[in-house]
Amino acid sequence: MSSSNAQPEPPRGSFKYHGVLILSLAAVYPIASWWMLAYGGDVGASALWLAATPQVFCYLALLWVFGRSLRSGREALLTCFARFVHGEISVDIARYTRQITIFWTAFFALMALTSASLLVFVSVAAWLFFANVLNLPLLVCAFVAEYAYRSMRFPGVAYPSLGETVTAFRRFRSSGGKS
Repeated sequence: MSSSNAQPEPPRGSFKYHGVLILSLAAVYPIASWWMLAYGGDVGASALWLAATPQVFCYLALLWVFGRSLRSGREALLTCFARFVHGEISVDIARYTRQITIFWTAFFALMALTSASLLVFVSVAAWLFFANVLNLPLLVCAFVAEYAYRSMRFPGVAYPSLGETVTAFRRFRSSGGKS
């Protein structure tokens, strides 16, 4: 069904495409949840799946967004963002931002894998402890460690404030990731 008023599909590499894809996948969650609760039989297992899925899904979505920017011939997501915020960047900083994109990709993979593995292979109590007690501190530790390392590695570089970073990220998204 084609219409002259139909919106063109966003280009595959754009942030709009990523957002549409992730939201489409997220729409499956409530449908699958309803199906499990209505027809799954074991309400306890269904409720546990409902609790665990969002955390794993978020980490897998972040893994996908960061990881796909590391494909051959592409600029790493954080390198692209650094260029957008700072303009021209040195080869050393470009290399560093690619490495930190790899770090975050691995972090997201490890968090998703750990969460799913604890739930499936260890115990509900272990998963609950990881998801509710360790999750945020591990994320904060990763940010603090990256910031400390960056500050030591590039002592003379000025960094934008959190507010400036959020504003730059909004401009970056609205530009489709183009510097």
